[in-house]
Amino acid sequence: MWSWNRLAGLLAQSTLPWMAKGIMTVEDARTAVAAGASALVVSNHGGRQLDGQRASLEALPGIRDAVGPAIPIALDSGIRRGADVVKAIALGADVVIIGRLAAYGLTAGGETGLSRVFELLSEEITTVLTLLGRGSPADLDRGALIRVEADTVC
Repeated sequence: MWSWNRLAGLLAQSTLPWMAKGIMTVEDARTAVAAGASALVVSNHGGRQLDGQRASLEALPGIRDAVGPAIPIALDSGIRRGADVVKAIALGADVVIIGRLAAYGLTAGGETGLSRVFELLSEEITTVLTLLGRGSPADLDRGALIRVEADTVC
């Protein structure tokens, strides 16, 4: 049976760095780092593994707070536009993974379609940064975002 202890034992036999994907809780983040993970991927696997699991963006701030700035964090799942990339970085991601968008671009237009996906993302990120008054993604933090609760919306 799989366990963090078993994984740590296997990885102790290697000098290669490794990252843990599928991290959605503070407990798993701390345990992965204690087991030797050099980076984390906050991911709900596109919502395909556990129906109804919370969004990766919701899990990200707590995980970032738990592991601090020294552990790189990639955010996967739920990225559909440039604004999502900006949110992820503001909430603590160092890197954003865009698997589904890349697949859409490749499917729709091959290499040209994939290039267009990156062009659109870049344009959207620039627009959102401008609207937030931030010069670059490095200028983002949680203060750039406003959380609107569902019960406060008309």
